[in-house]
Amino acid sequence: MTLAVNKRTIQQDLVITPDQLKKIFLFGVDLTNDDGDPYPDELFEFYIRSAQQWFETQIGGLKLCEQTFTEVHDYRLSDYIQYSFIKLFKYPCQEVNKVSVQFPLSTNLLEFDPTWYRAESHSGHVNLFPTQGTFSSILLSQGGSYIPLLYSGIEYVPHVLHVEYKAGFKKGEVPQNILNIIGMKSSLGPLNIAGDLIAGAGIATKSVGIDGISQSIGTTASATNAGYGARIIQYDKQIAAEIASLKNYYTGLSMVVA
Repeated sequence: MTLAVNKRTIQQDLVITPDQLKKIFLFGVDLTNDDGDPYPDELFEFYIRSAQQWFETQIGGLKLCEQTFTEVHDYRLSDYIQYSFIKLFKYPCQEVNKVSVQFPLSTNLLEFDPTWYRAESHSGHVNLFPTQGTFSSILLSQGGSYIPLLYSGIEYVPHVLHVEYKAGFKKGEVPQNILNIIGMKSSLGPLNIAGDLIAGAGIATKSVGIDGISQSIGTTASATNAGYGARIIQYDKQIAAEIASLKNYYTGLSMVVA
């Protein structure tokens, strides 16, 4: 029982399990060494985590596992009058825990009313919709009154908005097309290892002869090609095609006007 609990704890940050990787993406592959011993789960876990980290770097800001983040954002007049528009660095946003203001040279952290928070999960956009007053003339202060920042001529203040929020997919809710990419990417390492061991480590052709009877086995393995090279190439092509469409879906077109 203890081992099972520890195994679940170790694998809780994986979006697919080693068993799923073997059954779906490595189906038909001999996953044993020359002595017939199965590859350890640690090998598959390593490549799954590596694939997840790779994916998150490809789709900037997208988090596969739910985590809590704290960010600091600049105050801009144009964003502030649009219900204090804030673009979070991580997404999908599951919930906003706290939005506050800390003025320069001040140790006081001034919190907005949680009923004001409005978050769009997919894009990571957060707005503050006041239940009293309007954002054309207010900013929450320590005593609950309002400071007329906008009318004082201040258009930009760096690092005054602090946002604490939870982002990432909930356990079991990662979309299937993302799981498909993670599965294919994490398969490449085991496929390379298995390809080298089809006929034995470093062997491309094997022949056996007894009393005039011989048998030869040839594989696609060579000094420059893995035994499962065809599947690896196919997975690489699918990954490249699908990652491009996911980038468009999650990040869209970024534009800067100078």
